[in-house]
Amino acid sequence: MDRMEEYKALRDAPEELPPALEGAVARARARARRRRLWRRISAPAGSVAAVFAAFVLLVNLSTPFALACGKVPVLKELAAAVAFSPSLKAAVENDYVQYIGQSATDNGITVHLEYLMADQGGLTLFLSITGPEEATSFMPRATFTTPNGERLENCSVQMDSVTPGALSNAITVAFKGEEEPQLPESLRLTCEVQAHIPDVTDAGEWTADAVVTFDFPLEQQFRGQGRTVEVNRWLELDGNNIRIVDLELYPTHARLNLEQDPDNAEELQSLDFYLEDKKGNRYEKGSASGLTAMGDSYLFESPYFSDPDSLTLHITKAEWLEKGREYLPIDLNTGEALAEPPEGAGVSARRDEDGSVAVAFYAPMPPGSDEYHLNFFQIGTTAYRTPDGTEHYFNNTSSYASDLLWWGTPDETPLPEGYFIEEYTIENYPWDTIDMGLYFTRRTAFGTPVILALK
Repeated sequence: MDRMEEYKALRDAPEELPPALEGAVARARARARRRRLWRRISAPAGSVAAVFAAFVLLVNLSTPFALACGKVPVLKELAAAVAFSPSLKAAVENDYVQYIGQSATDNGITVHLEYLMADQGGLTLFLSITGPEEATSFMPRATFTTPNGERLENCSVQMDSVTPGALSNAITVAFKGEEEPQLPESLRLTCEVQAHIPDVTDAGEWTADAVVTFDFPLEQQFRGQGRTVEVNRWLELDGNNIRIVDLELYPTHARLNLEQDPDNAEELQSLDFYLEDKKGNRYEKGSASGLTAMGDSYLFESPYFSDPDSLTLHITKAEWLEKGREYLPIDLNTGEALAEPPEGAGVSARRDEDGSVAVAFYAPMPPGSDEYHLNFFQIGTTAYRTPDGTEHYFNNTSSYASDLLWWGTPDETPLPEGYFIEEYTIENYPWDTIDMGLYFTRRTAFGTPVILALK
């Protein structure tokens, strides 16, 4: 029995449901049918999202229903997969899910491609992966091609590791650029999978333990969804001028598009914010994929389905990079910076006898961090420059919390409690100085948010 048959069997056999569900599913289906009859008349026969929507609403609003759903695998998986994201949850509640229900196996690893959400902003794929019992997680790598074999262009593909058997939005695609993407009627997904097996898998090396492909349609009702709200408002922020260009609203996420005044002394590197409607509903920065920004486009939770008639922007933090200070020169013989390091951060460097070099930035962790919740922020970049002016990129970087700098070496130095370290290493570095790329030079947290009405 495939997943669609399993779903239909579950749907058509209410007498087998737990007692807490008796009658509830039928009532929910009837309400969903009355509410969306006009939409369902023209929907493709393969669409099953309307019934799913009623399930998700009940799971989130009714404790007895949620407990009962724990005994029904299909409902439990769906509810868990959307519960973490307000945007995805709203999409499912509004029937915005395309069922795929395909599975493919290679080398003992099976990928189950279950659901898809598609709009003009991108693609969200829900899948689960099973394999060897000793595997603790699976990491997919995705490549998308059109029916004629061309790769999708002008997009960012995000992939997350998957817990064995758990349904999640492990693969997302975000389209970028000013031109609206022309999605084809179907796509091919080539999915490579690495199984992580403790003490066996080398975390620093990628190996494809399985390769599977899926061909699936993109239903027309989903491909063209999205709208733009023009704003065109200038704002003086922290001594610099930025223009709020517009808002792009999609079912799965939304985007705040900015433009910076070229005469600004600093480049805006990141922005923390939320949007609020007149009812007090907040739409936070970030997306279900974990992607928060693409250049001067910042992603946030989507108000697409609520379509509020007013939205107010609240800016809570900004990070700036002073023009002309994109690199920080460091003396590797003394381990000290030869210019001012980023505000609130320190820097140190050391050289080993084998010729390898390590550079470390360190800074206090943000408020709210503790031993169980470690919050870091980016200080440097993976770019560095040698004395001859050539730009290179680090292969080995790490961030960790520690009260010791250069632990276990002759340069070991104590740090105050609550600090984190961002470390970069490179082998066989012959020069005495290095220019380290900086992500920011100044960070501002606004005690009172900067507020601007957008809609």
